[in-house]
Amino acid sequence: MTIIYLIVALALGVLQFANRNVVIRNIVKSVFVVLQWYYTYHVITHIGVSEAVFFKFDSLAIIFIVALAIVSTAAFVHDKDYTKNNIKPEHKGVADGQFAGAMQIMTMALTMAYMSQHVAVTWIFVEITTLCASALIFYRRNASNIEATWKYVFACSISLVLVYVGILFLSISMGKNASSGMLFESFMGNEKSLDAFWLKMAFIFILVGYTAKMSLVPMFTAGIDAKDKAPTPAAAMLSSVVMNAGFIGFYRVYGIVVHTDVKEWADKVLIITGLVSILVAAVYLVRVQNIKRLFAYSSVEHMGVVMLGVASGKAGVFAALLHLLLHTFAKAGVFFHIGQLYRVYGSKQVSKMGRYMNHTGLGAVIVILFMMCITAMPPSGLFVTEFLIFKSMVDAEMWVTMILAMVLLTIIVWAIGRDTFSLLFLHAPSPEAIKPRAIRLPWYEMIMQFILIALAIWLGLATPQWLSDLINEAVQIAII
Repeated sequence: MTIIYLIVALALGVLQFANRNVVIRNIVKSVFVVLQWYYTYHVITHIGVSEAVFFKFDSLAIIFIVALAIVSTAAFVHDKDYTKNNIKPEHKGVADGQFAGAMQIMTMALTMAYMSQHVAVTWIFVEITTLCASALIFYRRNASNIEATWKYVFACSISLVLVYVGILFLSISMGKNASSGMLFESFMGNEKSLDAFWLKMAFIFILVGYTAKMSLVPMFTAGIDAKDKAPTPAAAMLSSVVMNAGFIGFYRVYGIVVHTDVKEWADKVLIITGLVSILVAAVYLVRVQNIKRLFAYSSVEHMGVVMLGVASGKAGVFAALLHLLLHTFAKAGVFFHIGQLYRVYGSKQVSKMGRYMNHTGLGAVIVILFMMCITAMPPSGLFVTEFLIFKSMVDAEMWVTMILAMVLLTIIVWAIGRDTFSLLFLHAPSPEAIKPRAIRLPWYEMIMQFILIALAIWLGLATPQWLSDLINEAVQIAII
């Protein structure tokens, strides 16, 4: 079934690139959504099964493939209105075809990256997401989009070269056992024989390389311009499910390291990475005025929190995985609504927005709920996961790390709250700046956004037993 999915999904994506007809494009898109959900159902009902040698439907893959199906469906729903008016007529047919094809192929590549049990195969599919993202960022075909595209391609290419070098070092660390292959399972039982020096080198290169996708220091800059310039549905994907692919690529390698004497050293690296990422996010969030960049930097903060959770023990890893899942829904929803804000105000600058509460009460409610989710304020499920991560840090006696993280997160909450309440209540723009028709928010977009809000709250406050079981199984990858 996996090979069939791969071939059909790729064929549908290529068809979109070649197609110029709107009706055919929508039909193909609908067929792809059905295919994605059918394959997701297949994965769920075959948990633990391996297919096509390199892929396995383990608990970690299942959690994030379901999230991918939900977010990608929402992205395809939201692109209906986005692609109407955001491109010059002479470019529209080609640009819309490329956009639809790139979105579909990227969704397919993410699915395969989540399931991959081979170090190099994971790297290949993550690289495919870079190529697809570049086509998405280029959509509007203006100077700033071209610049953002080249920045993203360059930064991600350098990062993935680092991952490739890390894979080579990982192979060298196996010594005589290298002939057994680079499946993650090949390392199980041989961890103690891995060369510590080469394993450390591999870990550093792979971690630094995947930070471009995870939106972590040091390569986080690759994604900031991309999320700002990419079409809103694509920016939502880049800020959620694409970040998950980078995390999973790193996390499976971390699952090798934790079974060796290198674990304590690796955890210190993660703590430094997490803290510096939160610090960088705090510094930029205080200064940034572009609302898309505001929430792009927020992703850096959340991934920093996830790294601290991973480094703080079993309970912290559980909370980190749940936090990442909830962040996927919350951050995707935020970017979807930013697209509606742009339609209303014609700008991404907070100073040119205001009195949103007066224009659309329903939209204002959504903004408030998403702000509470992103800042991890009750009733957000991310409040629960951050609390569990801090509790885990207390249990691990990471006092300095915890205090520094709490201070920085307080600054971040203030910065996001300042700009959000300014959008809602202050800086009333001139009447001619408002687009009255845009204030009437499409019902199908509202439904998708409320679903994402509900998931970000419910799955954290009342985590279902089946989800807890899946996360606990995924935790075992990174626990001795």
